[in-house]
Amino acid sequence: MQCSRNSDEYLMAEVARGSRDHLEPLVRRYAGPLLTLIRRLVADPHLAEDLFQDTFVSVWKNRAMFDPTRRFKPWLYRIAVNHCRAAMRRRRLRMMPSGGDAALELAPSREPASATVAAAVETTDRVAAAVAMLPDEQREVVLLRIYDNLAYGAIARIVGRGESTVRSQMFHALRALRRRLEDMR
Repeated sequence: MQCSRNSDEYLMAEVARGSRDHLEPLVRRYAGPLLTLIRRLVADPHLAEDLFQDTFVSVWKNRAMFDPTRRFKPWLYRIAVNHCRAAMRRRRLRMMPSGGDAALELAPSREPASATVAAAVETTDRVAAAVAMLPDEQREVVLLRIYDNLAYGAIARIVGRGESTVRSQMFHALRALRRRLEDMR
């Protein structure tokens, strides 16, 4: 894979060679999107920050396993998702419980506004609650596809399933979401 000196893959290839200096730009680059994903998965901001740090500690420890001919982002996200799964097993958490911080993160600000904005906030809350009720595997796929705009192939690599399985989980998740949203009316 040909890549520029600023690309994720180049930086990670340098990290794989032992350069700690090249890890910092990756941490800064993914601080927002990866931390947001982790927060949505575990619904605990303090745990999310710990898991974000654990993810990059794992990146450093497993740097020799990175294949520079592959994309960095799916590799990184798979490490993060695996850390989230392990934390959930340890703490027996439900991913993104309805209400709470996760629903607020998906919802816009609740400042006084017009009826249109209030309806949008209510709809967002309903969608967040419906997403929270999905089985863990479907919720992961929905969050990675909708909120992180990842392709099905990348999601399959991240969650460790086949692409057809990921597509099927997305199909069933969307069907379940439609049913739940209709029931919430």
